[in-house]
Amino acid sequence: MENPSALPIKLQPSNLRPIAYRILSKKHGLNIQTDALKLLTEAVSYKFGFDWKGIQSQQFLEEIAKIWKNQDRGIFIDGPGLKQVIKELSDRNISHVSRTNSSADNLAKKAERSDTLVDNVIENEAVYDAENTLNWNDYFKVMNPDEQPNYKYDVHRKQLSFIPSTSARRLANNLNSNVDYFNNRYHLISDRLSRNENFQKPTFSSISSISKSLNHNNKTNEITLIKNVLGRDGSKFILFGLLSKNANDDFILEDSTDHIELNLTQAYKTEGSFYCPGMFVIAEGIYSASGGSMTNANVIGGCFHVSNIGHPPAERRELSLENYGNLDFMGINRDNDTSNNDNHILRVNKSLKKKLISLEKTLVNHKLIILGSDCFLDDYKILDGLKKLFGKIESGIIDDESNQPLVIVLIGSFTSNPLTPTNSSVANVSNTENYKSNFDNLSNILSNFPNIVQKVKIALIPGINDPWQSSHSLGGSNLNAFPQRSIPKIFTNRLERLLPKGNLIAGWNPLRINYLSQEIVLMKDDIINKFKRNDIIFSNDLELEQQKLQKDKNADGLIHATDINTKEPHISPKIKQARKLVKTILDQGNLQPFLKDIRIINTNYDYSLRIEPLPTVMILNDATFPTFEVTYNGCKVINTGKLVGNNRKLSFVEYYPSGKRFEFKEVYF
Repeated sequence: MENPSALPIKLQPSNLRPIAYRILSKKHGLNIQTDALKLLTEAVSYKFGFDWKGIQSQQFLEEIAKIWKNQDRGIFIDGPGLKQVIKELSDRNISHVSRTNSSADNLAKKAERSDTLVDNVIENEAVYDAENTLNWNDYFKVMNPDEQPNYKYDVHRKQLSFIPSTSARRLANNLNSNVDYFNNRYHLISDRLSRNENFQKPTFSSISSISKSLNHNNKTNEITLIKNVLGRDGSKFILFGLLSKNANDDFILEDSTDHIELNLTQAYKTEGSFYCPGMFVIAEGIYSASGGSMTNANVIGGCFHVSNIGHPPAERRELSLENYGNLDFMGINRDNDTSNNDNHILRVNKSLKKKLISLEKTLVNHKLIILGSDCFLDDYKILDGLKKLFGKIESGIIDDESNQPLVIVLIGSFTSNPLTPTNSSVANVSNTENYKSNFDNLSNILSNFPNIVQKVKIALIPGINDPWQSSHSLGGSNLNAFPQRSIPKIFTNRLERLLPKGNLIAGWNPLRINYLSQEIVLMKDDIINKFKRNDIIFSNDLELEQQKLQKDKNADGLIHATDINTKEPHISPKIKQARKLVKTILDQGNLQPFLKDIRIINTNYDYSLRIEPLPTVMILNDATFPTFEVTYNGCKVINTGKLVGNNRKLSFVEYYPSGKRFEFKEVYF
């Protein structure tokens, strides 16, 4: 683009202003500020000289506008931002020129050897393929929350905006992050509902269609803001908001405008989900100006009598990515970015995504191994099981090198008792030494398997008994802040010395893995019990349960042939509970959809708990629930279960990304 023969000249910003206005403002809707116009004038003067009005100069402005809009930098072009864009554009031109010269040299060598025209065509294709060949290792990343890009929903722009990373985030919550936590969740789900065809506002194309709608009394599922029900006593509405309790211990629904008291005595809930305080729900019912217990004049009085309540339906991953503009949520393009700027939005274009998916299907031998929960390294029985498992993996690598897993994920807690301080300083030191010796024992075991040590990554995900949170939570999940930081290096330094650099991954909880086009989320939490303990029991639930018990009692335990519905497949209670768990989490779009009295959240990293868009795969590690595999809205969810039960059997899972296939396996020892 730069003309090497042009001599630089001295332009004034007023000279370039008409061209900049025509291209940047009128064509692309951008407004250039004074400092940016001055910088742009200097760049054009130096690059194009007397040809500053030419086609190449205008193309230069066009590319600046395109890059600015692609990176979602806003409608105002400022000086610092323009400087970064111009530098990025220059870097691209330099790399393009070097590749072009390299290709020309290769073609010249071919000509010297008197090759035919066909040879030249083949060489050109080879150069093109070399430039576009993807290395799968560049798109395989294990990512902690502090490495994950942070996107926040912008209410005014109706899209996600990138939040630049700071050099060091605060360890504790701050006021702004606490206030924004539920607001961010509300606006994200509300935006998702606005795209759902079941909650669209009615549209009328003609007067006749309006009269037809009025005559037939067509009902729409339009969601109403809570503030808009005031003064409309006896009317029916559909509301959406946060389910919680007020000071009188009555259930309320709260949205961005107000909150209202709920009457759930006649409410029927949509089956197949848990309903806990802290979740966002859709409630259908009738507003009554009387009957509420709140007397505060600043809030909406009365009561909302709920007839039906349900969860906001989840959205498929592909659709969400398309609606969000194919944002790079996992930062896979960060290393390939030439702008040297970590604070702008990156996207995954469709051509790259297609290449990644095609590459996935060819790598059929790639697999990830995820062990069951509660890998107690102070239990000799578990250590024996690990020896047997590592021996099996080692033998597989020796027989066929393609059998080696990419990563082995060990799930905590790594001690059966929480690492806590005691009154005795000697005993306190002993606790930490014992904990460190557990990982030293793991190092000793791994040292006997050189192929695993040299070729396989080892990832550690902490549990509630692991430091340092266990020192104040005492192993209780309610006091264990989420996300949970990785195990301190002081305990794993021997293991780190054993493995090659970068092969030990001290993971957070939760942890994300990016494998080419796939997003894999791993979380260690006994979450099913939280849902069961906090699930709201409605009056109609008790009536239905009593009717069922009475029916069973009248039948005297006999099942009649007429009572058997052969059309419906039999579903085990375990699968029903698993589907209920999965649907609740994915509909809420959050790994911990609870109030803060149930689960403490470090809101500085709340974006790491967000599962919107839905991940490709979600791996739950709940030791209190059996293994399962459930697919909902295209998202495959599994539970690994407990690592070792009462018998001498070690459970683990192998995941093959090429076919999105899981294999539940066991090793007897």
